Amino acid sequence: MPTTNAPFVLYVYRCTVCGNAGTLHLPESAPEVTTACSACGAEVRVEWDGGVELTTNEPE
Repeated sequence: MPTTNAPFVLYVYRCTVCGNAGTLHLPESAPEVTTACSACGAEVRVEWDGGVELTTNEPE
């Protein structure tokens, strides 16, 4: 499995149809993203949560 040092950040959403809150981890440079609500399937727009960054550790 390939590894990468590209940072991933936490994106969040709150569904306007059912009120469900959800999260996605996406590349830091992700453009505006829409996805389906995990509870009802309605289209939602995710927003950067600001501050949570995940990276993989690759041996040097």
